[in-house]
Amino acid sequence: MSRRRKLTAQADTLSEGASAPSAASRVAVDTIAVRAVTACVLGGVRRMPGEYFAVPVDRADALAQLGYVMPDAYFEMMHPAAAAMWREAGAARMGLLESSLAVSPDVVTQLWDGEARILTPDGVPSHYTADTAPATVRVLQLTAYDPGSSVYRYHSAANTVLGVRSALVRYGYSNPHCHLRQWDGELHRTTVELLAMTADVIHVHMDWRTLHHDLRYDLQANQRAAITYHGSVPDDVPGKGMTNDDADRRMGAVRFGARPYHARYGVEHYLPIPVPVRDYAALASTDAAQAARAGGTFRVAHSPTKRAIKGTHTLLVAVEALQRQGVAIEAVLIEDKPHGEALAMKAGCHATFDSFWLGMQGSGLEGAAMGQAVIAGDRLAAEEAAALNGGDCPWTFADDEPSLIEALRRLAMDGRYRASEAERVGAYVQRVHAYEAVGARYRTILTQAN
Repeated sequence: MSRRRKLTAQADTLSEGASAPSAASRVAVDTIAVRAVTACVLGGVRRMPGEYFAVPVDRADALAQLGYVMPDAYFEMMHPAAAAMWREAGAARMGLLESSLAVSPDVVTQLWDGEARILTPDGVPSHYTADTAPATVRVLQLTAYDPGSSVYRYHSAANTVLGVRSALVRYGYSNPHCHLRQWDGELHRTTVELLAMTADVIHVHMDWRTLHHDLRYDLQANQRAAITYHGSVPDDVPGKGMTNDDADRRMGAVRFGARPYHARYGVEHYLPIPVPVRDYAALASTDAAQAARAGGTFRVAHSPTKRAIKGTHTLLVAVEALQRQGVAIEAVLIEDKPHGEALAMKAGCHATFDSFWLGMQGSGLEGAAMGQAVIAGDRLAAEEAAALNGGDCPWTFADDEPSLIEALRRLAMDGRYRASEAERVGAYVQRVHAYEAVGARYRTILTQAN
């Protein structure tokens, strides 16, 4: 029996078995306390996410496998903040209410065309709309951590272009700064199963664990697999590979790299980190952002996620040196903040220092979209970016303390130069990283790989 038919048969049996028993069959049965995982109807009673109730012990395992309930003990083990977000996500987007996966094509279309195809963090209004033309390719995106909060932006970018439908499923709450998702892998398990069965492409991020361990789904013959690599491996970490070539080959995967340097590891397709340029430009134009920049002090944003390799200490030394020389400058360190709040802080700055290592990454791209000059290093990364930009490195280059001091001094003291550098890097980000550009590139690669 196929996975879909088996699940349908199980759900139908459970639905029938959960109805009120006849007088002749009423006997005492053992029960177990559970919480509803998603909105559902069991035994004629509608249950909401997080609702506490009891089910017969002999039906609990099957109900849990179908994604309707979890043992109450598991719920109690969840961190309070995670439990609150868990309930909120389920109540906001309930998914399928049916107790069976036997659903009509109209329901399938409604799921793929539904809400949250464009995602944005709190405090950052979206200026994008999802494409409504008939779908030519349906992509189910699976992620857990969401490195650099980029996966939700890939999902959103894909949905802006003609004929693409992206559905984003996220598991867990391991990234403390951003929890954006369209569907929750645990809360909406029945919905996710249906999306998997009706997808043309199942696209994982980082590795295959979300597909094999979390979703536990085997691709059908007419489905394709894709993977995006986001991470980076420092040169001084021996034996750690960037990719899993054997697994990728077994899956027949279309392989994407989020950064140009992933080509060094044999990743075939560069898919730039997407940036909602219109959203970030609007954020930089708010009264709060303009007021933060109006104080006469040159403000440099920096996200010190990995201080040793990003150059955080050198930035602080450079800023202190310039302050002693009378330059009005300050470093704005953005760390341990929710995603939306971090973006708002950056919007109140004049420039972004990204990293000495690997050049301009997500943080710098955000700053460039806000109209800022971006400072970064790494000569090899600069050469790779220049190849995409007519031979010109798009960011303001600095790779050590003296060059960083000089770059900051000139940007702080020369408004015309600062505007020119901001315009130069901004044009690059608009052309290569804007939602429309990345979405179109993604569609082209998937179409050619078919």
